[in-house]
Amino acid sequence: MTRYTYITDEAPKMLRETLCLAQHALTLGEPAAAAGPHVRRLQHLIDACDELRPLGADGKHDQRHTPYCGCEDVGPS
Repeated sequence: MTRYTYITDEAPKMLRETLCLAQHALTLGEPAAAAGPHVRRLQHLIDACDELRPLGADGKHDQRHTPYCGCEDVGPS
């Protein structure tokens, strides 16, 4: 599978929130057959954001810091 790289100045948290909103809006406005491929592609992007800024089962980031999570208050490891 070919992997692509995309550059954006958006922090993973905000990008994920936008992608989730777009995914939800698609499910509300399109028949499942039409929305399905778009919903799956959005989910791949959401999953990529989760690799950069992981969340726990409770949906919180807490101390799950990565070099790419965008947190400013990360202390020394």
